[in-house]
Amino acid sequence: MSDHKAERRQRILLAAREVFAKEGFRNAEVKTIATLAGVGKATIYKHFDSKEDLLLSVVQADLQAIRDIALTHLVGAGHPLQRFENTCLAIANYLDHNRNFSKVLISEAGEFMPEIQRLHQEVVFANQAFADAFFDAMKSEGALPNIPNQILLNLLMNLTIGTVYSWTLNKEQDLRSEVEQLFDLWKKGTESK
Repeated sequence: MSDHKAERRQRILLAAREVFAKEGFRNAEVKTIATLAGVGKATIYKHFDSKEDLLLSVVQADLQAIRDIALTHLVGAGHPLQRFENTCLAIANYLDHNRNFSKVLISEAGEFMPEIQRLHQEVVFANQAFADAFFDAMKSEGALPNIPNQILLNLLMNLTIGTVYSWTLNKEQDLRSEVEQLFDLWKKGTESK
């Protein structure tokens, strides 16, 4: 894909996220997205098969952005638990910034959840070796129990998804504060050992 096409596709994705967040998926019109992106409606359909495909592409871009945030913060020196906390806080900041889009996913995208889960599993699978190495480092530091990495990943993902779901529905709460509270509890639990 040429740089011009890639830049135009990125503009469309950003506009779609903004319009979906503001108007909801069902009420959003492709024409509105096109206007905001500075392209014609037909151009959107050159890049995306449908409004649903556009939504899933925004979700995929978000999953990739979250993966990039995670890799950036998990790699490096320092105690693994601190790196993990920094990662979770950075992801929380990203999600806080995109809260309205998260609300759209929770409230309107139920029919797309199987496809969203498939996209999520692709990202997880592609990064499994890295996750295993990181979990092993956390286990060696005593920050995680010595249970299989797949079980740990499932537990952490369930905690994360539940936390994000509750945060999305609670208008008063910011995700960063929630993550900070969870890590405070975790640190207290590992200190008492």
